[in-house]
Amino acid sequence: MKKNKVYESDDIRCVTGNTLRPGGFLLTNRAVLLCDILKNQKVLDVGCGMGATVDFLRSEFEIDAFGIDPSHKLINRGRELKNLPIIEGVGESIPYDNKYFDAVFAECTLSLMKKYEDTLQEIHRVLKPGGFVIISDVFAKEPDYIDELKNSDIQTCLRGLIDIENLLIETENKGFEVIILEDWTSLLKQLMVDIIFKYDSMDKFWNITTCENCSDFKTKLSLCKPGYFFMIAKKGD
Repeated sequence: MKKNKVYESDDIRCVTGNTLRPGGFLLTNRAVLLCDILKNQKVLDVGCGMGATVDFLRSEFEIDAFGIDPSHKLINRGRELKNLPIIEGVGESIPYDNKYFDAVFAECTLSLMKKYEDTLQEIHRVLKPGGFVIISDVFAKEPDYIDELKNSDIQTCLRGLIDIENLLIETENKGFEVIILEDWTSLLKQLMVDIIFKYDSMDKFWNITTCENCSDFKTKLSLCKPGYFFMIAKKGD
């Protein structure tokens, strides 16, 4: 079995581009408009990868955007392409001061974390009062097999499918008010169509990027009925 980190693979970028997520910048753009994020406001992208969202926010909206990501490989690649303010770091220990940001993005990244609750706490710490956290990620419509997926050593966000009910509880417990929650599973389905178009089948893509023999994982994944969600929550004043 391979143990590649799918998000570091050139193969996934062939389908998603540098955003490494379903829908590209569609939900990023939607969040900027819904949260009324203004020019020169400070924004952090947690799990920024190569800095695609940071670059998008800066170039399209003139937002003062920064990024952190634990992948040395992706951060270096992003810096080689553009001189962006992206650094190595993890969501569980964000290297910025209290009440520093007006908004924080976590786009398809909480599912990669061992304990996203700690990241939510850190996001709350670095957000200004009234600031927004914007989350888009994969979730399980049938969460019965979530724990079994997490025990796998396959390095993909699908291993960390989120239980929406638990996320809502944790988000509110950390001091946020959830103001928008939307189902965007259509973006995940479109990504699967794009993968099949590019690689002829999902199985071939899995074999190239993830694992050559992971039928048990794929069976449990199917039983979980993966979806994709978009959420905005606001820190109390």
